[in-house]
Amino acid sequence: MSAGILTPKQAAFRDEYRRNIAPWYNGWGHLLSIFVPGIAVIAYCVSEVNEPTLWELLFVIPVLVFYNWNEWWLHKNALHRPIKGILMPVYHRHTHQHHVYFTAQVMTYDTNREWRIVLFPPYALLVFMLLTLPAALVLGYIWSANAGYILMMLTPIYYLNYETFHLCCHVQDNWFVRNMPLVNTIRRHHAAHHSQPIMMERNMNLTYAVADWYMGTSDLDCGLLGHLFNGYSTKHVKKEFASDQGAQLDQRAAA
Repeated sequence: MSAGILTPKQAAFRDEYRRNIAPWYNGWGHLLSIFVPGIAVIAYCVSEVNEPTLWELLFVIPVLVFYNWNEWWLHKNALHRPIKGILMPVYHRHTHQHHVYFTAQVMTYDTNREWRIVLFPPYALLVFMLLTLPAALVLGYIWSANAGYILMMLTPIYYLNYETFHLCCHVQDNWFVRNMPLVNTIRRHHAAHHSQPIMMERNMNLTYAVADWYMGTSDLDCGLLGHLFNGYSTKHVKKEFASDQGAQLDQRAAA
């Protein structure tokens, strides 16, 4: 992998950001503060699901499709567009900090203290679960308790998936991220998204590029399976976006 080139602006921003991270901050502690409660909620919901029917199990599919679209919509419209009110700090943190700290030229971090700029604050998962709770309660009342618990567990499942994939997009190159299906695909997808000319409009998914494929906001010209299992390949990248690929991804890996 190429080392990439830090611009003076990016280097200065990184130095300033690292200096302002609280001395007590620990990346692993941040990660555990998300995964421990998330896994606890998942485990509890699983324990409450009793002999689910086929329809209750199939309910997982539309929920995950909706979450994928929701991920796309929030990224495109809240993280990259200023919305007055409580979402303004989210826009500022993502567009003015995360996208300066990481560019298509330099996508990786050096220590877990930099997870502060990669992971969302721990309360984000709590917010998403609280937003899910009313729908889960209504679903449990009008359909079945199983359906309510399934909906409730899918929120932390999807969110933990999101945080894991996003972290994998910014780690130093290694055997796992290079060869793991789905992970290597989103790694290239997200590196291209961090290219300044296209970051406002292209490659908004951070888990699976389903909504990007369907909404036509991907930099690839291929079908759904291609969007899921593209890996590091630049074979299907549209010509107009060829120069926006992540410099830290070894182009020799392209198929």
